[in-house]
Amino acid sequence: MDKAFFQNKAAQESAGYAKLKTLVADEFENARQSIRQMLQGLGIVHVDQTSSGKGVIDACRAHRYDVILCDYRLVGNKNGQQVLEELRELKLLKPDVVFVIVSAETSRDVVMGIMESQPDEYLSKPFTQAVLARRLERQFKQAKALSKMKMLLAAQKYTELIKGCLAHINAQGRYAPWCKRTLVEAYLATKHYSQLETLCKQELQDRDLDWPMLGLAKMHIEKGDIDLAISMLEKLLQLFPQTISAYDLLAQCLEDSGKTEEAQQVLEDALRISPRIHKRQKHMATVSMVNGDAQSALKASQQTVRLGANSIYENPDDYIQLVDIVAESSDSSESKQDQKRLLAEASQALSTVTKRFANNDRVKLRKTLAESRLMASQGYVREAQQSLSMAKTLASEMDGGMPTEFALEYGKTLYGAGEKEHAEAVLSSLVNDSTTQENLRQQAADFLDEPVSSAAKAEAKGLNKEGLSLYANKDYQKAVQEFKKALALSPRHPGLNLNLVQGCLKLMESEGSKHYLITECVEAFKRLQHVSERHKQYKRLVALREYLAKNYKTKV
Repeated sequence: MDKAFFQNKAAQESAGYAKLKTLVADEFENARQSIRQMLQGLGIVHVDQTSSGKGVIDACRAHRYDVILCDYRLVGNKNGQQVLEELRELKLLKPDVVFVIVSAETSRDVVMGIMESQPDEYLSKPFTQAVLARRLERQFKQAKALSKMKMLLAAQKYTELIKGCLAHINAQGRYAPWCKRTLVEAYLATKHYSQLETLCKQELQDRDLDWPMLGLAKMHIEKGDIDLAISMLEKLLQLFPQTISAYDLLAQCLEDSGKTEEAQQVLEDALRISPRIHKRQKHMATVSMVNGDAQSALKASQQTVRLGANSIYENPDDYIQLVDIVAESSDSSESKQDQKRLLAEASQALSTVTKRFANNDRVKLRKTLAESRLMASQGYVREAQQSLSMAKTLASEMDGGMPTEFALEYGKTLYGAGEKEHAEAVLSSLVNDSTTQENLRQQAADFLDEPVSSAAKAEAKGLNKEGLSLYANKDYQKAVQEFKKALALSPRHPGLNLNLVQGCLKLMESEGSKHYLITECVEAFKRLQHVSERHKQYKRLVALREYLAKNYKTKV
């Protein structure tokens, strides 16, 4: 090939680039100027510049850029990853924009976080004009070929998108792999499960691939086949352990199946690979608290707040969750100094909520309720009641009074401030209301079952596990003793109480009727008066109660 051919090709590309509108963002002026000169050398005329994340967002409000080269490190509080996430959330980017994150970062955590945000390109500093030219040329070709389909995807016009993708695939287009992945998303959105299954299984005939397996797992979830989804995701992660999104999906499936300890383990694996994702850390904090692992929950909650600060994902939930976790975990701190530090962190979180969401009355109400729970956890009953009283006043000034979506937080706050009967009424109403969201109903039921500290929950859980092991080995006497120790820590827990009842009944099968064992059973049932027909342990409770009444002539 002769030199004239390449010169002609370069001239044609330069002429095409001249119409592109470009933005360069870097904290250092000399770096911005260097990249600007590279772009102009490629024939790009219009090059705007900024040094801050806010500058990028403001510029994108004013202009529709074709290319954005954004450094990870920027002036101000936002980094390049947060900027990209915010621009997408605010829909300030053209569907076919080429967004390039530029970075000199070498930390694996940072790089993995950047890659999870899925920029169109990632350029590691330093780079040459030739490298930049090759990367941009590749992206421009793809953007031109897929522009219409990306527009359809952004507009959620899936029927037309499916036709376009299939046409490109049938024509053996260069970007068929992109089209196939996009088809999975389109088929899921339109519930065309048979087409999705056919596509994914065809791709898996010759070799294992991550994206078809992920697509099938998502299909199983959509169809309610959670066990099949779990099986597929576990296989996927065995073959492709770096497929980070599969960890999040698997953890959610396991949690929805009640396997919260397994869900936490999966999230721990994911966080070892990529810890700088806000949603993942928040999920870890939530699941850890359900499992009674206060220290893991605290660490994840702290990370959630840090990652959310100055990002589009920042919200009052993160700060209030941190306050509640500190309230539940501070008593298990190794030293008074650690406890003091945690309480200071919780106070700072409350202060931040007040500042960041100053004009939001609903947030102010939630903050006051959280403050009451924190005070109650430290034994400051009078201060807890004062904050609760203030919250009631704030609620009374709102249209309709206390918002129904705050009923869970309100019930927990009432309980901590000593208004236990009122708390049970509020939470029981939440559990028994058919319009309550399932996750809120479950959280309310869980609190009614076990309104104790995370440390107490964890210890009770361990004793219960030991009791179940003894029960399995038919050592019913010792099993009953372990269950009683657990109940001393968590007296209202249905599973613990019913385990005790079963242990007592097994003892009486071999030793005959014993008054003290019958009394243990009766007292256990009295502790479970809060268990309603909706509770997952209700059928078991009724069966054991009827068995006791029938075989031992005991009125319960």
